[in-house]
Amino acid sequence: MISNAFATIVESAKTAAANLHTDERGQGMTEYVIILVAIAIVCIAIAVSFGGKIKGLFETADAEIDNVDSNL
Repeated sequence: MISNAFATIVESAKTAAANLHTDERGQGMTEYVIILVAIAIVCIAIAVSFGGKIKGLFETADAEIDNVDSNL
């Protein structure tokens, strides 16, 4: 009885593994995830490269806005 149940479980696992190998439904999703990860890496690299310059521009703009407010 136990060996029969074990054989059924093993056969089910083999069938599931074979179906997983031939199933291509998730392939498109995987490609989209890879593209999104690549875009995220590029965005992070740009933010790291130009982060100081962008911060400086915002600080300059903030100072100019404060300067205009104090002159009114």
